[in-house]
Amino acid sequence: MTLDPYVCELCILQKEETLKRLFLRCSFARACWQTIGISFPNALSLKRMVSILRRTLQVPFYMEIIITMSWCIWKQRNNWLFNGQDPSVQSCKEDFKEDFALVILRAKSKYLPHIQQWLETLL
Repeated sequence: MTLDPYVCELCILQKEETLKRLFLRCSFARACWQTIGISFPNALSLKRMVSILRRTLQVPFYMEIIITMSWCIWKQRNNWLFNGQDPSVQSCKEDFKEDFALVILRAKSKYLPHIQQWLETLL
């Protein structure tokens, strides 16, 4: 049995959907990252991209930011594929703000002011 190749449904380039493409290289994903002030070169490994994100963000909760934005991109993709809802960069940013606000509920108290301040810069 042969399966058709999967293409990135969010990308206008219709390239094969890979982890890197879906979350980092796809034009839609890149636009979503840019809404929170993050951009990175195209030809890097995932490990190198995470390192750049860490340096760019310069906050101890950088991994929560990466995970939350990746989750929001994933939700946009799935809403498009399964519910027929058009993906929207603005909607992704709004989802990010809502979902990231939940991080505050589990954050260590010493990080709360930094998280709240960082989140307010997005508003």
